[in-house]
Amino acid sequence: MGNLAMGSNALLKAMQVLETFQNDNGALTVQDMADLTRQTKSSAQRSVYTLEKLGYLERYDDGARYVPGRSCLGPAYGFLQNNRLLEAATPFLLDLSEKVGMRAHLSVLEGTDIIYLSRIPSQEERLTLSPLGKRWPAVNASSGRAILAALPAEERERIITASRLKKITSQTLVDLPSISEAIQKAKADGYAYQREEVLPGVASVSSAVVGTNGQVYGAVILSGPVARFQDPEDRHRLGEAVVQATCSIGACNLS
Repeated sequence: MGNLAMGSNALLKAMQVLETFQNDNGALTVQDMADLTRQTKSSAQRSVYTLEKLGYLERYDDGARYVPGRSCLGPAYGFLQNNRLLEAATPFLLDLSEKVGMRAHLSVLEGTDIIYLSRIPSQEERLTLSPLGKRWPAVNASSGRAILAALPAEERERIITASRLKKITSQTLVDLPSISEAIQKAKADGYAYQREEVLPGVASVSSAVVGTNGQVYGAVILSGPVARFQDPEDRHRLGEAVVQATCSIGACNLS
């Protein structure tokens, strides 16, 4: 988190409590939050009390557990309204999704994870919950590998070394040589590919958004059933479509 010597310890603890909900933990008790943040129960209780009063936490059905409250939507809305990458990318995501008939996503790198900023569902899909804010390990997600492949070697190695390698599905790569090989292939091809490493039955291709200044801003993903990616020619065609979209986004004024 950087140097927080001049920061507020109480605010830091409250934010840590609020962030316990970012990993699909569902409704949590005060003790759950204390355990996840390694705080004492009394310290977590003070944070929960304050966050509840401000509307950032709400009590769940049984009254003993909590979920994020409506006040969380305010900062999220402000972030999305003022995000140049998302503003620039949305028309191209819509066009990409319509052109190939698949889900198109936008993600960014934060630490060793990628975070979804947007999803455009395919026309055939029923309305599903947006994965806005969902995290995956960058070393396993196609978008993370695409971003890592576009970064300078020193920064890429630092992120890979700091990553926690863990099995998400039976297909998740957890050995560094295989992960490095996948990233190098993404660098050579211009797009990354992963199959069932983060979700069973789902594969994806992704390409990094690189601005005219050389900065890596994020990545665009096309995802869908594994069958859509089985044929190498089809997979390459989808990869090229993503590359074309990211080149167009990168040419916009993103800074």
